[in-house]
Amino acid sequence: MSDFDVFLSHNSKDKTAVRELARRLEGRKIRAWLDEEQLIPGRNWPPLLERGITQSNTGAVLVGQDGLGPWEDEEMQTLLRHEFANGKPVIPVLLPRAPKEPKLPPFLDNRTWVDLRNGFTDQGMDKLIWGITGTPATATPAVGEGRVPGTTPRPSGRRPGELPLILLLG
Repeated sequence: MSDFDVFLSHNSKDKTAVRELARRLEGRKIRAWLDEEQLIPGRNWPPLLERGITQSNTGAVLVGQDGLGPWEDEEMQTLLRHEFANGKPVIPVLLPRAPKEPKLPPFLDNRTWVDLRNGFTDQGMDKLIWGITGTPATATPAVGEGRVPGTTPRPSGRRPGELPLILLLG
């Protein structure tokens, strides 16, 4: 078992949003690797980044207003190598204030991203947690939806145990 559910790769210019994201993930029982919580002062930190990637089940490449930072690019490349070698998913995440038309590197652009540009909404967080865990999180209904909070929508629209109505026209 890995020590962390997700490695948060980010540009240091986005630190405020990244801290908030990490706090929200921890609130949902997702163990996030965040550099400022894991890098020991006075130690050679590149090997610690590598260890964080190795100890995480998934990687999230967080893209904010300033795009990828130089170390974030290195982390992304390492995450992609781990995905290829070990099957660990890499999730592109657009942070609040990310550009309307983000420029993602080609090897990141071919993945489904999580869009948090409108803030850390329940729907956005559910999608990110789905990417991290591989299990769909229960979606929170948008205002005006008739679904009861905490329930999972059914593709058929039927309640459990309800049989389908079949019409035979002749």
